[in-house]
Amino acid sequence: MFRTLAITLTLSFFLQSQDLSGRWKGSFKRRGGDHDIPQLFLLKQDGLQLTGSGGPDDSEQYPIAKGAVNGNKVRFELTTARSKFLYDLTVTAGAGLNGDLEIRSVNRVDKATVELRKEK
Repeated sequence: MFRTLAITLTLSFFLQSQDLSGRWKGSFKRRGGDHDIPQLFLLKQDGLQLTGSGGPDDSEQYPIAKGAVNGNKVRFELTTARSKFLYDLTVTAGAGLNGDLEIRSVNRVDKATVELRKEK
């Protein structure tokens, strides 16, 4: 019991004290897709607010909207000329952001999984 409480408190402290600001690289994969699509995010965390930009690489970046951090949950949106990307991610103990992505375009909605790692 004590060991479980100690691990829970340690993990809770880690998640609350982690600053998500920085470069994050990774990819997303559409459900049913056969390849990963690269992702690069330049994040800036100010308390519970998350701003910055994201896209496939340094040359194609879009501003983050509605960025929020709530404990170990991270949510934000990106809008391109063709689609809106809604990210629902979880901070992992291994310096990662993993979770779900909903991609909305005019005639379709796709789901994807996301894996990001913070660059040092």
